[in-house]
Amino acid sequence: MFGYVKAFKPYMRMFEYEAYRGVYCSVCKGLSEKYGFMTRLTLSYDSAFLGLWELSMTDTVIKTCKKRCPLHPVRKTVCLCTDKGLELTCAASVMLTYHKLRDDLSDKGFGKKLIAAVLLPFFSSARKKAGRLYPDMDKKLAKAMKEQGRIEKERTASIDKAAHPTGAMMSAVFSPLGRDREHRELLSRFGYLLGRYVYLCDALDDLEGDVKSGSYNPLCVMFYNDNDNVTARKKAKKYCTDSVMLTLGELAEVYTKLQPVKHKDIIDNVIYLGLKNSFSEITGKDRHNDK
Repeated sequence: MFGYVKAFKPYMRMFEYEAYRGVYCSVCKGLSEKYGFMTRLTLSYDSAFLGLWELSMTDTVIKTCKKRCPLHPVRKTVCLCTDKGLELTCAASVMLTYHKLRDDLSDKGFGKKLIAAVLLPFFSSARKKAGRLYPDMDKKLAKAMKEQGRIEKERTASIDKAAHPTGAMMSAVFSPLGRDREHRELLSRFGYLLGRYVYLCDALDDLEGDVKSGSYNPLCVMFYNDNDNVTARKKAKKYCTDSVMLTLGELAEVYTKLQPVKHKDIIDNVIYLGLKNSFSEITGKDRHNDK
């Protein structure tokens, strides 16, 4: 997936971290069993967050144990005693990764293109299998990616238009978890705002590379109209910071209406601490350039 939606570990209690890590490892195990070993190579903690939400909608109690992992064979890793209840998470992870690989194949540097070319055949097959389980989600994700391609060709300067497809994709992923119509609508909005946050993080994180390569990035179109790249970078950073704070503010407001009964402390950590920390890691990369 994307890699920006993760907990702030220093503020997690040990049993919370073990549960969080256990969900991550169980998604990894579920991906391998359901969609093939190669699908677990692109796993990120975004999937663990979605998995926590999915588990919070069921009667599944998180119980951890230690198991052998082929990716970490030296010592056993913490894992859930079962990976039941993570069907949607695994399917969504496969479908989102498939679309990200297609995007990398079309407009990224040589290294990412090569990785995408190698992995795409495996994820193409896995995506079809996942799409049969969640056809509505599959259609919505494909539609959003088609719109993303159109926006990139137009090279729009509107961050709102550019971020909309990613928001729509995450909306399609979260809304099926709802208990009823009202709850699904709240989760749809929650997912949309989370997707917008992810797009803003990705745009700022990739900005320097996109400026050099000429790849589409709305921040480039908005601010890099002259040769003063330092000033342009500062303006783009401030714009993104303001937009991310507003987005996270509304995200927190929607989240208070959702109030998951289970695993709330871990989800709270991601919402209130982890997202801000991920963005701070991006903005902190070039602090020396802001002086």
